[in-house]
Amino acid sequence: MAYSFIYSRWYALKKRLSSILAIYWRYRPNRLYLLIVVIIQILLWVFAYQTYATLGNDLLVAHYNVDFGIDSIASPKQIFNIPLLAVAILLVNFITLSFFTKRLNFHFLANAAGITGIMVQLLAALALMSLYLINFLA
Repeated sequence: MAYSFIYSRWYALKKRLSSILAIYWRYRPNRLYLLIVVIIQILLWVFAYQTYATLGNDLLVAHYNVDFGIDSIASPKQIFNIPLLAVAILLVNFITLSFFTKRLNFHFLANAAGITGIMVQLLAALALMSLYLINFLA
């Protein structure tokens, strides 16, 4: 009896997720937003790994203040938090958007979520670039 209940819940969840993904994918601008976000996300991970490999065993200067100099020093592994945080924000963005798939204003919300996702990726890229500048050019 419990197996049947769990299976029916799993099947209902799978069907609901399938319909959400179909509605999301049918709207063409979402495909473009997703393509741009995936490309930028891949570049973020590559750039973070390149910075990590270049640092080696040295410490990562995590923050630099113009007035006082270095404010924060961290492990080089901390550089992977930036792309990971960008992925987390994208997942929260998608989950939030999935609640509005049946609404009348879904297209507006999908555009807003897509542009927000691209902006988050660009801000993460700027953060990685500033960490690179702080660690290697300053």
